[in-house]
Amino acid sequence: MNTISFILNALLFLAALYILAFRLPANGRWNKEQVFSALRFFTVLSNIFCALGAGIHALYILMGRMPQAVVLLRYLGTLGVTVTLITVLVFLAPRAGGLKPLLEGANLYLHLLGPLLAMADYLLFVPPLDSFGAYLWGLAPVLAYGVVYLYKTRIAPEGRRWPDFYGFNKGNVWPLSYAMMALGTLALCVIYWLLKCI
Repeated sequence: MNTISFILNALLFLAALYILAFRLPANGRWNKEQVFSALRFFTVLSNIFCALGAGIHALYILMGRMPQAVVLLRYLGTLGVTVTLITVLVFLAPRAGGLKPLLEGANLYLHLLGPLLAMADYLLFVPPLDSFGAYLWGLAPVLAYGVVYLYKTRIAPEGRRWPDFYGFNKGNVWPLSYAMMALGTLALCVIYWLLKCI
């Protein structure tokens, strides 16, 4: 058993569980409206997905085997939180006047520590996927979220819309924002493939 990887994956799972259970709810209690509000954010969704993948990965480490489906799940979770980290550093921090407001409270883990922990474990301990095409599956969550974000910020009925909290449509430039997110994610897919397979 790879003890270090097991510990890192258990930390990823338990830390995200703690954040979701105790740090995001107002006054320590969830309500339906708050749950749906939190699930609007790619940051929250990517960390949940990464934590689930890490939890499953930890179980398979204990069993002493690692199916490609689990490796793919672990990769997709890591890529998702990598997209979160890069978006915070490159896109959101300049608009927010620096990193400090984006790393307060639970966001210190969701925006920075969780992604770095996931990346370290994935790059050091997770076996590679069996083909380049498998790495391109990393595009799917970002492209799907982009479609939902576009619908909810521009097309949905007025009373059911989201605010443009990421600023992707500021100045009516959503096609450019979508293209940049897609190209940036594609670049990350290729980088992970190069780091793991070349």
